[in-house]
Amino acid sequence: MLICTHPFMTVLYSTRQARLSDLPGLAGYKPAGATASGRLSRELYQYVADLDLLVCGPQYWFYYGMDGNPETRFTLEVALPVQGKVPTALLPHFKQIAAFRCLCSRYEGPWEGIAEEYDRMFRHIKESQLKMSGIYAESFLHIDVDHPGNQITEIQIGIC
Repeated sequence: MLICTHPFMTVLYSTRQARLSDLPGLAGYKPAGATASGRLSRELYQYVADLDLLVCGPQYWFYYGMDGNPETRFTLEVALPVQGKVPTALLPHFKQIAAFRCLCSRYEGPWEGIAEEYDRMFRHIKESQLKMSGIYAESFLHIDVDHPGNQITEIQIGIC
């Protein structure tokens, strides 16, 4: 685990309301590989290509208002960091994510086991008396739905 400051970034994003129980994941958590989510990811990448922008980082999933309860509704934001001239007519689909300080951990393996890594991080936050800011993000460094043991996800928990 590492405490770092994630730099600001411009992203193309899509937002929806969700619950943890809606994600295939705690019963087969497959963000980028899940059918609807996979389609959403492909659409975002296609949109970036059509606008002749450059994808300049991995896909992110931001979880706003999540409290760990599987039935609590929260805002899920799927985002792609981009560079280039963003058309002003499309600004509602783009935004700047401010820099944020976070505890980061690299999780390798199938998403079904990611909750254990979150638990380890929460224990570290409590033991170190860190204060959480409410930002939760996952950066998908390597996605391999056919071989889930090969997946690499960076978990970022915002801290003050």
